[in-house]
Amino acid sequence: MKKDNKVFRLKGKVQHYAWGGFDYIPGILSVSNPDKKPFAEYWMGAHENAPSRLEVAEGEAVALDKYIGQDPEERLGEYTFSRFGRLPYLLKILDVKDMLSIQVHPTKKNAEIEFAAENKKGVAPNAPDRNYKDDNHKPELMLALSEFWLLHGFKPLLQLQKLLAEVRELRFLIPILTEGSYKELYRKVMEMPQEEVNTVLQPLLDRILPLYESGELEED
Repeated sequence: MKKDNKVFRLKGKVQHYAWGGFDYIPGILSVSNPDKKPFAEYWMGAHENAPSRLEVAEGEAVALDKYIGQDPEERLGEYTFSRFGRLPYLLKILDVKDMLSIQVHPTKKNAEIEFAAENKKGVAPNAPDRNYKDDNHKPELMLALSEFWLLHGFKPLLQLQKLLAEVRELRFLIPILTEGSYKELYRKVMEMPQEEVNTVLQPLLDRILPLYESGELEED
C-alpha cells in the first residue's frame, strides 16, 4: 500500500535498570525525572519484550513488531525479510551510571537451541534466572556519545600478573595463571561459589568503595 511509504514518528521504550543514570536519557526525551528513577536504556526497535510504538495516524499508534508482522516482506524489504524474517537490529541509547555485569554472547546456533530449551521448560521471558531472552547471538556495534570506559578482553600476561601481585585480595589467582592459562583463570573465577566470591571480594570492596563514592578511584 502506498500509505506505508510515509515517514512515521517512532516512540521507543525506556528500560529502568538499576545501573542507569538519572538525567541523560530524560534530557534527550525532554521528560522530567523528579523521583530520580534510573533511565538505563532507550530501545528503538521491534524486540517483542519492549517494541517501539509507531504513530500511524494522529492519536493512533501500533507496536512496531505488530506493524511489521502485518506485512513483513513489504515493510522490511524482500532481502531483509528473506535473510532475517524480522527487523535485524535493535538501537539502544545507554546511560551507564554504575558498572555493568560481564556479558558472554552465544553463537547464533547456540542461542537458537538454548532459547528453545528455556521456552520448553516454561521459563518466563523476563524471569531473573533466564539466560536467553531471544534466539539472537547479539553482535554489537557501540558508538560512545561521551567519555566512556569499557572493560573488553584480557590484559596482556605480564600486566595481568603484575595486577594480581599488587592487589592482595587477588593474589590467590597467581598460581592458577602461572600453571594454567587464561582459560583456567576465567573458569576459576566464573565457577567460584558465591559465598566464596563474597569472602574474597568484601575486603577489596571495603577498601575501594569509599574511593569510588568520593570520585577518587581511577577508572583503570
